Amino acid sequence: MKTSKIDINKPSSDLSQIKVAVVSTNWNEEIIKPMLEDCLSSLEEYNLEKKSFVVPGAYELPFMAQALCKNYDAIILLGCIIKGETPHFEIISQSISDKVLETSLDKNTPIIFGVLTTNNESEAEERAAYKGSEFAMSALSILDTLNKIK
Repeated sequence: MKTSKIDINKPSSDLSQIKVAVVSTNWNEEIIKPMLEDCLSSLEEYNLEKKSFVVPGAYELPFMAQALCKNYDAIILLGCIIKGETPHFEIISQSISDKVLETSLDKNTPIIFGVLTTNNESEAEERAAYKGSEFAMSALSILDTLNKIK
């Protein structure tokens, strides 16, 4: 099994006043569950407020992110889209990534795009085993950087 090779800087500033929302999908739940657990476990190491939400599928992630921007300092979106035989994969992947970026910039809120886009289920399972902590650390790293420029 592959493990993360990304070295994301651990935050050095106090994040105790930070609120992080983690949104995961019901769709592909068997793949999302380990990623969600890994993400929440990584966030647990820091003295911050976190809350987890669930939406039906990846297409609902941008809407939920937009709704949560009012009350959270960062949002981590977790989902998985596995390529199939129809163009559904490309349409959903592109649509949600565009809207997540747009929302992040419009709302001035870091939104971590933790949506796996894979060719098959085994590839998704392999990545889900370690990506949750990477997404958590990405959120904390950007919040740490933002704290330093305030």
